[in-house]
Amino acid sequence: MDNTHESISKILEVEIKNLESKEIQLIEIAKKLNSEKFYPLDFLSNAVINRSLKLIFGFTTLLKNENFIAASHLVRCHLDNIIRFSASWIVNNPHDFAIKVIDGVKIETLKDKNGKLMKDWYLRNLLNEEHPWISNVYEQSSGYIHFSSKHIFNSIYSIDSQNRTMQFSFSKKDNEINENLKIEAIQCMGEITEILLQYLNGWYHTKENPNNMNQ
Repeated sequence: MDNTHESISKILEVEIKNLESKEIQLIEIAKKLNSEKFYPLDFLSNAVINRSLKLIFGFTTLLKNENFIAASHLVRCHLDNIIRFSASWIVNNPHDFAIKVIDGVKIETLKDKNGKLMKDWYLRNLLNEEHPWISNVYEQSSGYIHFSSKHIFNSIYSIDSQNRTMQFSFSKKDNEINENLKIEAIQCMGEITEILLQYLNGWYHTKENPNNMNQ
């Protein structure tokens, strides 16, 4: 009998299962992309799929074990997947770009087809034009990566304003974290994965229609 979800609500369990279902989609597109011809961009595709599967698994595992503080860091890491992978779509030659990244050249030192350096903030802003929630998620999730007020408030168990006292909590598991915050994080992970799948499926379509491929 699976007792994994005994400590979380049914709503969270459903949201987590919805996110986990996207793992299957990532594996399926990986199979398709690696079934025939192989191009330099496939190295980046494989890497981003592999990293995404591990991040989603880590995220859901931590949530199931009531450790939202640790899980929340992974939202920012997963967002990084699409921010940097998206650079492949705004350069003159995606395969030349991929070869440079494979050789260890930093993406932020490379330019897009408009001559703009592809720093994270630049790539993020471009993505945000199509998906207006990305910049906000970036800022919010960065607050969990860097020690900040979010961690301070998460350590407070209760406040008695009348007596001017407060209690702190020290625990390996979540304490009084709003469930809506967890649901929002799960859905963000899902939306990020959907964007990644759009890129991956687009690349697969291009491979299937080589006349559309930049040479």
